[in-house]
Amino acid sequence: MPPTGRAGPRLRRAALTGAAIAVVASAGSLGAVAAQGASTAHYAKTAPAKRTAKIQGAGQFAQINGSGSSWAALAIDEWTSTLANNGITINYSPIGSATGRDQFIQGLDDFAGTDPPFRNGGDKIAQTPPEVPHYGYSYIPDTAGGTAFMYHLTVGGQQVTNLRLSPKTILDIFTGAVTNWDAPEITHDYGQQLPNIPITPVVRTDGSGATFFFTRWMSQVFPSEWNAFCTKVTSGRVKAPCPETEFYPTNGPGWNAKGENGSTAVADYITSSYANGAIGYDEYAYAINSHYPVVKVLNPAGYYVLPTASNVAVALTQAHINEDKTSPDFLQQDLDDVYTFKDPRSYPLSSYSYLIVPRQSTKIPPRFNNDKGATLSTFANYILCAGQQNLAQLGYSPLPLNLVKGGLLQAANIPGHVAGPNLNTLQGCDNPTFTNGVLTLLKDAAPPSPCDKLGEPLNCVVVDGKATTPGAGSSGSPGATPSTGASGAPTIAPTPGVGNPADPGGTVPPGADPTTGPVPVAGGTPVAGTVVNVSNESASPAVLSVLTALAILTAIVLPPVLGAQLRRRRRQSTAGRGS
Repeated sequence: MPPTGRAGPRLRRAALTGAAIAVVASAGSLGAVAAQGASTAHYAKTAPAKRTAKIQGAGQFAQINGSGSSWAALAIDEWTSTLANNGITINYSPIGSATGRDQFIQGLDDFAGTDPPFRNGGDKIAQTPPEVPHYGYSYIPDTAGGTAFMYHLTVGGQQVTNLRLSPKTILDIFTGAVTNWDAPEITHDYGQQLPNIPITPVVRTDGSGATFFFTRWMSQVFPSEWNAFCTKVTSGRVKAPCPETEFYPTNGPGWNAKGENGSTAVADYITSSYANGAIGYDEYAYAINSHYPVVKVLNPAGYYVLPTASNVAVALTQAHINEDKTSPDFLQQDLDDVYTFKDPRSYPLSSYSYLIVPRQSTKIPPRFNNDKGATLSTFANYILCAGQQNLAQLGYSPLPLNLVKGGLLQAANIPGHVAGPNLNTLQGCDNPTFTNGVLTLLKDAAPPSPCDKLGEPLNCVVVDGKATTPGAGSSGSPGATPSTGASGAPTIAPTPGVGNPADPGGTVPPGADPTTGPVPVAGGTPVAGTVVNVSNESASPAVLSVLTALAILTAIVLPPVLGAQLRRRRRQSTAGRGS
């Protein structure tokens, strides 16, 4: 049972402090954890029943509650499930960023998950009022990802899986300037004319981080076009410069989009049998879970790239955190340099979401206390370090060094926080984008396929590391020139780099064999979904999960054991003096 009396709070704090350090331990630093836990190893051999009782009694961790972002929900669910197995209870409800922020404002939750920051000026396009926090807060980066464009396009009975588009064409589709798949803009980008199929843009009707990130990108990269669209669909109510919004307009003069409430609803609509011609934006994780293709987007370096974990992490090395305490945008992200980064691997629509947490030396929510702060800071330290290891398989990207340092700095401002890794060395912070505080991502991340370079044709193949255009071959051969099928519709060329051993720069979908190709879905149609390892040196997910669990168990068990030993020694010493 948990410690009681005056010793109880001290032991609870000790356990939480140990957990904050241990949960970020990696394979490289496990030796240090093992050395610290020598007494625990002895205790496990001599009193296993008592050890089990201590773990079951891990109510030493205060339960905390949060709500908000659906963008980050898959990752948060993974993290909270892992920690729940070790006695740390964190309840999270993915009810949307806007609602999560409101719950925090009302003091109903201990933390919030959000993609946009507090909308202190309101949302001018959606006409929502300003959000005025009553309590002190900090923003901590939690999940990173790319705004992906999932689409449903079937031609001659075959699904198109290798669509590539320029940023300008994407803008034109989602502002009503391009309305059919045979438009010359699409033909130019894709490299082949598609049939005259109407385009159905699918947008979010709820307050959405995906909408916020997408419209922020448009407002910064194409301000004149975004301003014209915004002014038009609001019938002049919103004047230029038009800001980003969480609520995409679904209708207006000359504009009519299909609106869906929530990420799952967007994915369900696009993947439905009746949605041929649909294209929507959302988190890449939902496209991967749906086994549906997403657009390769042309980046500023002149390569068509996917929102893979590697490409997003590379892009976010250029993200900045506003550290001006006098600014209304204090601790918010600045992605302007991300949008223009000319690394060939960079995915331009990359972004990250936040945890909103209480900040010490300010007014805190009434139900928040130091015990909760210790748990919340333990959670924050974990997600910034070891928690980033396996996010790629969920469709997210690990946070790079700059954002991890910023997050750890703010975790140390949570009331009742426990110590995290040293910000100079980051020793024990097992994040896959850096080693001992030194960024390795830009050295380790794989380059794009030469066939993804602007100007290369659809039938491009890689030979000896170079893009090559083969001559006309049989329609079934890799890289064959697209031909016209019996139905009169073009046969869609295979996706460059997918299932093609001659293209080592390509990517392979989850569960696919590198030599046999994409994962089949219902009907046998191949679609491309990808997961890319950030570094070749990453440990296996299974090993990392075991190590993380062992580290947490060590942190939970060790402090109570040491406390018990100290009490026995005090009693023996007292008895010796009295004899």
